[in-house]
Amino acid sequence: METTEPSLRDQLRQVMSHWPSGVTVIAARYGDEARGMTASSFTSVSLEPPLILVCIAETAHLWPILEKAGHFTVNLLPEGHEHTSAHFAGRPIEGYEPLTQEESPVLRGALATLYCKTWAIYPGGTHQIVVGEVEKVALGEEVRPLLYWNRGYRQLP
Repeated sequence: METTEPSLRDQLRQVMSHWPSGVTVIAARYGDEARGMTASSFTSVSLEPPLILVCIAETAHLWPILEKAGHFTVNLLPEGHEHTSAHFAGRPIEGYEPLTQEESPVLRGALATLYCKTWAIYPGGTHQIVVGEVEKVALGEEVRPLLYWNRGYRQLP
């Protein structure tokens, strides 16, 4: 019986499952349409100017909105918001509308929110690497962040 090696894609996915990260919801509005997407691919780039980056799949429902909007928010999720993460990861909860009606929609109950204007967009394989210039920061309650590691949600000890 012949066994096959996992593909490089599968191996990379396995390796990345060992990298813990926080959980965010990236949100944007264009016209009357607001969308959000759960993302763990978020990082700080620079303090001067204040830049962050997020990676958005070109097939994501958020992408056409974020691409046209010119601005977006990054909302850090606190512990206990697994349901919010699932809602924006393609498992919507009937009647759950956690985004505000602002021009740059904010996630109610976020640990913190970064208001960003699009600074640059770079191709990244199946994704677009979106660099945002942080224009404003809003801090929520000082609670622990929601973490994701080894394909599951975790809590700090």
